[in-house]
Amino acid sequence: MDLKYKQINDLNENNFKTVLKNYKFNQKDANHLNSIKSLASSHTKELLKGFYNFIFEFNHAKTFLHNKEILTRHEKGIELWYLNLFCGKYEKEYFDKLNIISEIHVRIGLPAHYVNAAFSYVRGFIKDIIIQEKRFEVLSSIDKIIDINLDMLTIAYREEEQTKFVDDVVLLKNVLDYGSIEPYIQPIFDTKDSSKQIKKFECLMRLVPNKDGQALSVFPYLETAKKIKLYEKMMEIMIDKSINMFCNQNTQFSINLSYEDISNNSFRDIIYDKIKNCSTPQNIIFEILESDFIEDFSIVENFAKYVRNFGCKIAIDDFGSGYSNMENILKLKPDIIKIDGSLIKDIDVSNESKIIVKNIINMAKELNAKTVAEYIHSKEVYDITLELGVDFLQGFYLGEPKEFEFYFPNSRE
Repeated sequence: MDLKYKQINDLNENNFKTVLKNYKFNQKDANHLNSIKSLASSHTKELLKGFYNFIFEFNHAKTFLHNKEILTRHEKGIELWYLNLFCGKYEKEYFDKLNIISEIHVRIGLPAHYVNAAFSYVRGFIKDIIIQEKRFEVLSSIDKIIDINLDMLTIAYREEEQTKFVDDVVLLKNVLDYGSIEPYIQPIFDTKDSSKQIKKFECLMRLVPNKDGQALSVFPYLETAKKIKLYEKMMEIMIDKSINMFCNQNTQFSINLSYEDISNNSFRDIIYDKIKNCSTPQNIIFEILESDFIEDFSIVENFAKYVRNFGCKIAIDDFGSGYSNMENILKLKPDIIKIDGSLIKDIDVSNESKIIVKNIINMAKELNAKTVAEYIHSKEVYDITLELGVDFLQGFYLGEPKEFEFYFPNSRE
């Protein structure tokens, strides 16, 4: 994140006065807080001890406070921030300090919910002291200053999210307007073929915002694309380009589909039309996520029956990543089972992964299905999957996703 573009850095007198006004924070509140400064200060050590006991209950707290030097510096910062709550003077200088803290949190990747939880602890700690001392008139002022701090310390998160969302929307609209959604293809190799010739490809959606720019994976943009209703159009382009490219080649290729795609009647009809107009539909493989079976298996089952009438094949993608409904898998009778990459990537160091993969291979043989191991990223992983008897291999060690022309250089002639 480039913090220099953040509007929070443009905080001026009107900005911080507006914040105070919105929270109905006035001089009376400032005086209330300053009146308990000595009381709060006397409990500083107690606060810090309880605060760190609290935050170290979070799983990832030690990721951010991973050595004594950082912890000491953090403790000093928390102490100064805590005492500053009661400074009695809440002007631009005070808010500038909050801005710096906020930007540091975003820069180091501190999750916003950690900030919220920490504030909850501090609020409760201070209010307990005030109640014990019967300083009830200060309670409202404490809530106001804590809420103001929480607002200011999380605004950078919100601005970053908003900026990213706008940037993502612009990028998605541009790639749609210019047809810059491209299938990049990754080769898949047959382990039984000693010549090591490419046997099939997987089509992967890439966004190419500029003609000379880098191709971007679609995954970071999927949520935004769905939110602004561009996802279906993107998938239409992907399906259209993938099938058009390969229907003139005598090569098998796979396309990823989600339950959302298959259950969309209009989009499903587009797929069916493309299959009917393809001269080699028997070369098409539809990869469906195993987890998608949970929603309504009948939709997946009916889709599979229909496309198989044209000779298309069905692959279960990311098998072994989690929930497995064997009843549905048996009904579907997949032609191919693609073993989840999380099981393959550490198979050279994880005996558990090796056992699971071996069992998946044996099960696939019983189902008369072929297996594909994804995420082949090293020679060690390659050798082990070969030894286990996987039918096909795919991964960066063997071949990266590239433009269609990279693997079919004569396709435009």
